[in-house]
This record gives sequence, C-alpha cells and structure tokens, in this order.
Amino acid sequence: MLLYNNILASGILRAAREVYIYVSYGTEADTTYLIEKLLQQQEHKVAVPRVNGKEMDFYRIKEMSDLKPGFNGIPEPVSGQPVKECNGIMFMPGLVFDKCHGRIGYGGGYYDRYLYRHKNDNIFKVAIAYDFQVLKTEQIVMEVHDIKPDIIITEKSAY
Repeated sequence: MLLYNNILASGILRAAREVYIYVSYGTEADTTYLIEKLLQQQEHKVAVPRVNGKEMDFYRIKEMSDLKPGFNGIPEPVSGQPVKECNGIMFMPGLVFDKCHGRIGYGGGYYDRYLYRHKNDNIFKVAIAYDFQVLKTEQIVMEVHDIKPDIIITEKSAY
C-alpha cells in the first residue's frame, strides 16, 4: 500500500494514458494491487507482458481474469494481439537496483530486448521495488545492452 501511495504521489500516472506493467513474481515488488486499481479506475489502457520464446510483448487486458499461468508460472494474457507501439509508462521488474538506476533481474534480458526493439517509442521507464532491494552504497556493473529505468520508486523513497 505504501508503494502504491508513493507511485500516486509521484504524479507519473497523471499524464499517461497507457501503462505497461509486469505481473509480479517471486521477490519482485508486488504489482497486483496497482494493476487492479488501474483496471478499476479505467483511466488508463493497461498492458502486461507475455513471453514468446526469447522475446516478450505486451498485451492489453481488461481484468485480472484475462491472465493465466504462463512462462515460469507467471500470469500472462492468454489472448489478444501484441501492442505495436509502446507509448506511456512502463513499470519494470527487478531483484536488485542501485541509486544510479542499475538493475538486476532474473537474467533473461526480456525487458532489455523489448526496450531496444521499441527504442523509438515514447516510454518512461519506472522500476518499482522494496527499499531493501536498492543498494545504497554499491553500484551494479551494467553491460552495454542493459537499459536503466528513468526512476526507481520504493515504499520509502524515489531514486
């Protein structure tokens, strides 16, 4: 709830019409409440990812029941067409972050490849995490293909 309140307080959702958001898995910051609120409010088009082989695409959903367990048991949309152009806010998952916006995920590179394919789209990248997932003094070594979020929002702060 604190994380959700900080996302609202940041104002990032006000200007966006489209929200691309991961469905939380494992120790990632929980997105279920945020997705449900976005769907209830009907102010944004909401899209979530589905993995297809080595690639990932986003699919619009209208309700949580549109999702069924998919890749690694993560809930994914079972039908629809992938979103062609990604213009809006993308909430990125991760396991560990640093204050310079470095990010470590599960190592599949799905978001990096997706964002590279959509490098000409207008995407504001937001990582959401629990504060303990953000390294305060250390820095993550990034590879050349790694794409950083524009901002990291936790239940305690924004980086």
